[in-house]
Amino acid sequence: MKLIIQILLIFLLFISKGFGQTKKDIKNIKEKYYLITEMLEQDKLTMLAMESKCNRQTDTFLKFYYNNNSLVYMQHSYGQGHDSYTNHYYINDHKLIFYFSEYASWIWNYECAPEEQGFTNEIWTYEEERIYFNNKTPIKCLYKTYTERSVDQPYDSEVELSDTVKNKEKDCDVVLMEQVMKKYTQLVDIQKNENQNICDISLD
Repeated sequence: MKLIIQILLIFLLFISKGFGQTKKDIKNIKEKYYLITEMLEQDKLTMLAMESKCNRQTDTFLKFYYNNNSLVYMQHSYGQGHDSYTNHYYINDHKLIFYFSEYASWIWNYECAPEEQGFTNEIWTYEEERIYFNNKTPIKCLYKTYTERSVDQPYDSEVELSDTVKNKEKDCDVVLMEQVMKKYTQLVDIQKNENQNICDISLD
């Protein structure tokens, strides 16, 4: 009986240490994220931009940001019809530490727009995904989704709707992680070879 209790205590101690280390890793990632974001906002980073109209329906934009010749941030954006995608990659010491994706899609809604409004209502659906990485391993995954109608939102609103919706923690999907790392590797390779066609980037 004592042996079982000892084993249980050791197990709980191991779990506690692992959880504490994960919290510490996430804190460090957030600090680096805020530092990169601050440098972006203050225009302290060198930018390399690429863009291409890959076909009649897809426009692709790619930006690389460097701090003292070291790649710290990449942004990959593309639009297809009523859908738009933006993927953000935050990098430290040549390693991906944080991934943030934004997806937006809109449709016209003719029924909920009052006649006195004078214009047709738009309904936007948003999805956001956040992933913290440590040595290529996801340690925390967050997700949120929300909907916005133009009839409900003033155009001069100072409050971003995304800020009012909480993230929900979710299991880190293995397939998604593989896709993120695959695209990250593709983008890193492109910034090393500017002659490569950015339309070859996988959009999966």
